[in-house]
Amino acid sequence: MYTFALFTFLVLSSVGAMVIQSHWEHVRLKTLPPSKVEGRTGSQVVLVCSATGSPAPQIAWYKDSLFVSHLSSWQLEEEVDSLGEAVARLTLPCLSPRDAGVYECRARSGQHQVSVTTEVVVSSPAEAEESRGSCSPSQLAISLWRQTLMVEEGATAILPCRTQSSVNGHQVTWRNAEGSPAHQNDVRYTVRENGDLVIRDIRFQDMGQYTCTVNGIGGSDTVHTFLYPLASERNVINK
Repeated sequence: MYTFALFTFLVLSSVGAMVIQSHWEHVRLKTLPPSKVEGRTGSQVVLVCSATGSPAPQIAWYKDSLFVSHLSSWQLEEEVDSLGEAVARLTLPCLSPRDAGVYECRARSGQHQVSVTTEVVVSSPAEAEESRGSCSPSQLAISLWRQTLMVEEGATAILPCRTQSSVNGHQVTWRNAEGSPAHQNDVRYTVRENGDLVIRDIRFQDMGQYTCTVNGIGGSDTVHTFLYPLASERNVINK
């Protein structure tokens, strides 16, 4: 049972703005992986975990208490005055006995942290060993993104779109709700080398769903992030 501070927000449709009436640092897990996953040698296992919080949480996977930095880049910058949901998806292709172990998803917002664990068990039947040579370890998958992000107008929003580091030569494209390139003709928008979309000086008209698509030799993958700018002059935070 995780404890966290409750927050309440009110959507004022008449003025098209969201007002945070009360706010505390908090984090809680939303999407939980199974407690145990069994896979055969040469098969694939996908672990998904998400968390909501304020500030918008950072989220990462660990294996046997060690950060799995060799599999993905999980580090997120923290937007202090924000709310959001972050998703971490860990793909384990071409399973081998060394992939067996306890995987932990940790989410952190400010000084608060929650976690959940999954045990991965790998079996090695003879037929699976024979088929390992046909397994492709370079399947393309987005590993880290935010489902939703709410930040104050005038701030900088970072929408991550990370792939696992074992996948090379991929191309990242961000599009807005109209289907146009998100950074087209607007110097406030920048796409980083790691796939993150950075929007500076957020305005209310930036609200909407942004779509990240990754294409490469291993195929393609797409995720969506809904961005909601908060009118800072009407926000009441801890007052």
